[in-house]
Amino acid sequence: NIYKQLEAQVMFYGLNNFIKKVLPKRLFYRSLIIVATPIILLQIIITVVFFDSLWIKANKGMTKSLVGEVETLVDVYRSQQDIKHIETIIAIYHKNFNFTVTLKEDELLPQKKIERWYSPMDRSLRREFKPVFGNSYWFDTTTFKELVELRIKYKNGFLQIFFPKSKIAPSSVRIFALWITLPGFLLITIAIVFLKNQT
Repeated sequence: NIYKQLEAQVMFYGLNNFIKKVLPKRLFYRSLIIVATPIILLQIIITVVFFDSLWIKANKGMTKSLVGEVETLVDVYRSQQDIKHIETIIAIYHKNFNFTVTLKEDELLPQKKIERWYSPMDRSLRREFKPVFGNSYWFDTTTFKELVELRIKYKNGFLQIFFPKSKIAPSSVRIFALWITLPGFLLITIAIVFLKNQT
């Protein structure tokens, strides 16, 4: 027992010395770390929880709904032979879902996919469209600021669909990011002013 206690004390002493070497020597910077660290950790935790439980789930549900709408549109093209009926349905889609649909005949899907692996939007589109359309789709989320271009293979061409990014990206993300970052910076700035006067 005595040996274990001595070993624990030695480890604690070594860790304490390491922390002392890493931390800044001046009182102002030490105090700033004490004040700023909890604020930064709180922001990180809230951000992770928000993206995991709210943004990702909302994005997944919205993307699934989009896939259903696109799949229904493709089925309409396959089942309807009368061009007037198709044009009427496209007009309804444009009115109710804000889709802009064009049939491109005798054209192939682009070989190169413009997909950002780090983007939650691109990952969500890829995850939901792959099981339904396999490799018979292509999308671009970078060319247009507020629109997504989607192409679905159809016969000897493809259906070109434009829809707003707001259909798959919750608008609360930017507001949340603004509200979580600005107060944090404000609190840290106030802390720096007070700490500098005190130290």
